[in-house]
Amino acid sequence: MRLNIYLTFLLLCSTVGLAWSQEKFPRKELYSVWMIAEEKLDAGQFKEAAALYKSYPKDSSFMLRTRQLNVIGEIVKEAERLYKKEQYAEALDKYKEYRKLRDIGTLRYFEDKIEDCLNQINKGNLNELTAQQRVITGFEFAHRGREKLSKLDTTGAKSDFNNAKELGGNRNSILREQYLEGLRVADELGKWGNKNWGSAIKNLPPNEELKALETYRSIRNIDIPEVETRIRELQSSVDGKATISDIAKLCDIDLLIRHVETNKSSIKTSDFLLGRLKEFKSTRQKIDILKKNKTNTETVRSAYSSLIAWTDDLPNDIRASMKGCIQNEYAGYVANLPTPAPVQSGSPNCEGLESFTKGITLVRRELANCDIVRSKQLWKETVSFLKGCSNASAMLRAHASLSDSIRTFAKSDSLLIIYRGEIEEFAKTDECAKILDTYQDMKSLKTCNPEALEAEINGGLEQTRKCQKESWFRPQIVGSIAGVMPNYMIGETKKEMATGWMASGGIALSYIDHKNIAEFLAGVEYFKTNYYSTAPSSESVQEDFKITGLNAFLGIKLHLPNTNPSKLRPYLRFGPELQIPLSYQYENYETFAESGDLDQLQKSVLLLSGGLGIEIQKERFGAFLEAFGASGLGNIYNSKVSHLTTTKEKVEGGLNKFGIKIGFRFW
Repeated sequence: MRLNIYLTFLLLCSTVGLAWSQEKFPRKELYSVWMIAEEKLDAGQFKEAAALYKSYPKDSSFMLRTRQLNVIGEIVKEAERLYKKEQYAEALDKYKEYRKLRDIGTLRYFEDKIEDCLNQINKGNLNELTAQQRVITGFEFAHRGREKLSKLDTTGAKSDFNNAKELGGNRNSILREQYLEGLRVADELGKWGNKNWGSAIKNLPPNEELKALETYRSIRNIDIPEVETRIRELQSSVDGKATISDIAKLCDIDLLIRHVETNKSSIKTSDFLLGRLKEFKSTRQKIDILKKNKTNTETVRSAYSSLIAWTDDLPNDIRASMKGCIQNEYAGYVANLPTPAPVQSGSPNCEGLESFTKGITLVRRELANCDIVRSKQLWKETVSFLKGCSNASAMLRAHASLSDSIRTFAKSDSLLIIYRGEIEEFAKTDECAKILDTYQDMKSLKTCNPEALEAEINGGLEQTRKCQKESWFRPQIVGSIAGVMPNYMIGETKKEMATGWMASGGIALSYIDHKNIAEFLAGVEYFKTNYYSTAPSSESVQEDFKITGLNAFLGIKLHLPNTNPSKLRPYLRFGPELQIPLSYQYENYETFAESGDLDQLQKSVLLLSGGLGIEIQKERFGAFLEAFGASGLGNIYNSKVSHLTTTKEKVEGGLNKFGIKIGFRFW
């Protein structure tokens, strides 16, 4: 209801104005409605925008936007589906498709979505992106780098081009050319800026500053609007055309805005004038976009009508000049419009033939851009123009190859989506052989862009080979610290023993397999332990024991199957240990007896060990932290040898230990 009231108001307002402009520029309200619709489109309010575009169902530019909104709806729907599945690189690529739409310009809604996807990608592990995803993201960084260069942001541009380089590498020749060229321009522009921009030349006379600024044009493949405006400003000053009326005659809206901003204090109602001039600039930019498509003729006429009406609000010293600039520009536009061809008396009865012909051109263009969804939608709409035409069958037969191409590519695209879904599901269960078979099936598809499909398949096969090779033998450095709880008996008398300690370090060889539930490891460590007995009546040390040696161990590690190498995983370990003493030192503080006789100990002692830990095991890096315990099996003393403590009674001893074990590798 509010929309209808507003449109009615616009229609009433359109009858007011100069007689010349009413005759020369009919339907002034058209551009006003167009502007409101474009604002809704920019903000992502697609339903509201569609309602406005449909208010002029017979205007070709409004009809084109209505068709484009159907395509935009499909883009948003698919992109949001990918985003919810956390497929951010694919969602980014989908959102970017809006840029292919004709005369659409830059839409804030889509650019914000693209920015969000980039942020989500940067939060994750870039190394986990596929080759295709890296190229997609790299192109977007290169695109943003070029935008920053045009704004003289060389630091931000270098960062974006380096991101494109890190992601793209040599995977795509076009991307490689873009980031290399971007880095070259950023480097040259940075050096130029340090010497010829800002504070470096602020005290130079106008003619010298002009010469310094013009040197930037020697940098290939770069155009900076801000610098160009400053050059024109200096040139007008050097030429003696520095007043607001002189600048208005130049028909340079950017220069006029710069003059008002610089001289706000001396210009009455400068804020209002500045706002109106910026509206002029925005409208001129939109007109330039609309002019590219002959179907927008009526909307362009209406836009010029709005500009003419706005000149009435400008100050007297620039009003006539501005109006003359607009009239001359419009006259040049009209002069270049093609003269409509006369209707042949013998032509078939088909009112929609012209629209059908234009539609075919759009379909072919979108098919050439490999936008299958859009070309399919446009084909349906284009065919509808032949309704009621006597020669409809002949026209469709003439374009049968185009229809077949759309059908073939659309079918291949549908199968491609199914295959990608299957690959994603197989990857979750690590079914590498099935992934390989699916990629082989994809080779038979006939797509619009066979090079891109080939790159996707090759990248996928490379990832599949890695999938099939997720088990490795890797050496790693290990170490532990543990508390020792010994038991010690002389004959039938059990001695009081205090808790001791044991430290060890060495190397282990691990078999790492993320697909299976079990892994294996073996290793050897050098250990040193110290423990002691206490007197029965006090806690004073009675006997001191020190042992060093080698500890050989085997282990089985159990964990969940099909785990991600790049993420932490818990595990359970158990297995035997064999301790081989290399030195023994005994000291009795009551009898002052000492011994270093290694023969008093067994040649080796068996222990049973187990632990709970958490680890990360990538192909080139690994680390773990484990809480473990081990219990000795059997006597550590040699019963055939006499001991200093007694020559008659049997001596028995054993070690239990509980502690922390760590390990790491960088290979």
